[in-house]
Amino acid sequence: MVNVSDGIVILKDAIKEHGSKNSDGHSSVAYGILFDKTANTLEALNGTLRAAKKQKKVAFDAELLMMPRDKDVQVVLLED
Repeated sequence: MVNVSDGIVILKDAIKEHGSKNSDGHSSVAYGILFDKTANTLEALNGTLRAAKKQKKVAFDAELLMMPRDKDVQVVLLED
């Protein structure tokens, strides 16, 4: 079981590894890609995303991301 702090580290690493730099210089990745790439490491991706958003480590334009509806929503890493 991964705790929230470890989950956020895994999330940040996945965004950096599978995303690209946006116009603001922040790494970002589509939720669908993030969902696929973290399926085996983050069982509670939405919980981790919500915790990271609350801590202002990531940003995305939704309250809750769902597949496949939100597969193209960008998840932006705000801090490294």
